[in-house]
Amino acid sequence: MLVAGQGLAGTLLAWALERAGQPFFVVDPGHAHSGSRVGAGLVNPVTGERWASPPNWAENAGQAREFYRELETAWGERFVTNFKIRRTWRDATEAAMVREKVARGALAPWVTSASLEPDAAWIDGAWRVALADLIAAGRQRWLGQGRLREAALTHAEAAAWPGPVVWCLGAAETRLPALRPIGGETLELAIGGPVLTPPGEQPTSSLAGWREDVVRHDGVWILPLGGGRAWAGASFLREEAERLARREALRTSVKKQLIDLEWLETAILPGRRMTTLDRRPLGAWLPGREGREGVFNGLGSKGALLGPGLASAWVHRLLTPCV
Repeated sequence: MLVAGQGLAGTLLAWALERAGQPFFVVDPGHAHSGSRVGAGLVNPVTGERWASPPNWAENAGQAREFYRELETAWGERFVTNFKIRRTWRDATEAAMVREKVARGALAPWVTSASLEPDAAWIDGAWRVALADLIAAGRQRWLGQGRLREAALTHAEAAAWPGPVVWCLGAAETRLPALRPIGGETLELAIGGPVLTPPGEQPTSSLAGWREDVVRHDGVWILPLGGGRAWAGASFLREEAERLARREALRTSVKKQLIDLEWLETAILPGRRMTTLDRRPLGAWLPGREGREGVFNGLGSKGALLGPGLASAWVHRLLTPCV
């Protein structure tokens, strides 16, 4: 199989093929505009404005964790980190809704009565895949094995390839009208740097309230990356019309959530990804091209959770003759 693109989708697909003993080759031009490079990779058991578990959470999460465990063992690196999430209420209506769900056990075991605070709830069971590290490690692995070529795949080359081709190029190559691009930004932060002090006084650190195993979340998540670094991005924002409006909404949330800390915005990281109208990932043969040409795209915010299962399904398709 020829894998066109080595963002998250292409990396997961290539590894699924490798662990299944199937031949593959990857062609990828680089990640300068890839949405995966700035993706949070956060897997959260309670999501959205309605505070609900994703469908088939236990099955998908178990399958994904096993997929990543095998990958980490084979590659000798660690990409998955466990987190707790402290999610603050947006308003009194949200607080009342969550408390009612907790009272009837709808959010157990991830949110219980012991998890509630006056202005927030703690969510257990979250974890994160370091997507940029995963993609970089896969790139070096397959370059070293002679299985990856750093170039853009042309349609002529794809047509001449003797086996199946799966397009995993995100916004760079849609292949289906059902996919549409979404632009977004992540703010990179330095947390708890030296506090500004008058001349002659010793600087102090403001890291006392910063936990690198806790994601702060109020609709905008603030994700620790280690070493006093963090990313801030949006799970949902009502200000979706303009990039500048979204950027200011991110900053407003960061100021509110990090009011107890010193912090500095160090970079704005743009990214473009594909999505469908129902926001469900796509992994299928192209109509009329069954067995020859497919697409693996639109992973979106749940890519780290759903990607392993979809990549494994591609191996099954490869081994199942098209009729």
